[in-house]
Amino acid sequence: MSNENDSVNKLIDLYYFAIGDSNFIKALEKYCKGQGFGNEHIWCLLAGELEEWEEGYFGEDGICYFFDQPAVDKDVTLVLNYHAFYIYLKEASQAYLLRRSDDTDIVESRLCEIKRRFKLYE
Repeated sequence: MSNENDSVNKLIDLYYFAIGDSNFIKALEKYCKGQGFGNEHIWCLLAGELEEWEEGYFGEDGICYFFDQPAVDKDVTLVLNYHAFYIYLKEASQAYLLRRSDDTDIVESRLCEIKRRFKLYE
């Protein structure tokens, strides 16, 4: 099981590395609106952005990350439920704030909005 967790951790780390600090706040704002974010080869969609008939549809709940070549050796998709998504997002936010502490208020505010939007209660 830890190999699977390590793989998920590496992919999520790669996602946040790919969007970079310069786009982190923008990604949070998109999540608040129920929208995914990313770049050309590494991106995500939230449930509700795709219709059942559309390619890539992954269900009514959660978030799907897409890792496309050449960013990775082989195309990968990763689906997480909202709870797991939030745990990883919170970790990424803490790492981001170590580098950009001036953004603490906006990051914490957006995290609260995301918790409310996806009905996440710790």
